[in-house]
Formats: sequence, structure tokens, C-alpha cells
Amino acid sequence: MNHLPPGLRSVEAPAAPAPFGHYAPATVTPDGTVQVSAQLPVGGGVVATSSLADQTRQALVNVLSVVEAAGGRVDSVARVTLYLTDISDWDSADAVFGEVFGTHRPARTVVQVAGLHHAYRVAADAVGWCPERSAGTAHG
Repeated sequence: MNHLPPGLRSVEAPAAPAPFGHYAPATVTPDGTVQVSAQLPVGGGVVATSSLADQTRQALVNVLSVVEAAGGRVDSVARVTLYLTDISDWDSADAVFGEVFGTHRPARTVVQVAGLHHAYRVAADAVGWCPERSAGTAHG
């Protein structure tokens, strides 16, 4: 049972991996903001020993699957954080980021972390919005 405060909505994302713990793949706020939980590169045949490029691509595919399940799309992603276990992988991750997002250029942070679950080398989270939910919202 979902025990979110009124106005918040949990997102179920059948195309993305199920959460490994007690959290939702994303939460949508009343103004249509989508807060996507960190996504590991689970799925698509990717394993912990797969290339950094394949892991980055799958993590971003998982993020976009959650955004789409919430009612957004690739160009409604406003910010992405990439978590890398080795910052020297930045160039490879950046190339895949450009491939996945194309001409859309969301804000981004890249952070080196000590480790990730299941020995993966990359994870990604995001903030976006649901255009249909926010269309009637006044913006300052």
C-alpha cells in the first residue's frame, strides 16, 4: 500500500528493473516534477563485467523508462547525476550520455563513488517533469 502524502504519486515502471529495496522507482510531485531514484545498469544483458559504455547506456535507458512511465519523455529530463566508481571513465560515460540524449542537453553532475551494488561501475538518477501534469502550472 502506498502511504505518500496527498498529491505525491509513486511511479511503477514495468520496463525498468524492480527496486532492490524499500523505495519507488520515482515519485511525482503535484506540479509534475519527476524525481527518479538511482538506476543501476540492470537488464538488457548487461552484467557487472560489461563495458562502461554498455553499463552507462543501460542505466540511462532504465532512467528514461522510469521517466516515460511517469508521463515524461527524454526531452523532459532536466537534470541527471551519474555515479561512477572510477572518474577516469568520464569520457566514455560522456560519449554515451550524448548518444542517449542526442540534441537534448540536461544539466548533469558526475560523481565518483567508492562502490555500487552488485559491483556495477555506474548508476544514474534524474529529475524531470511530466509535461501534461505541469501544463496548467503557473511558472514564475
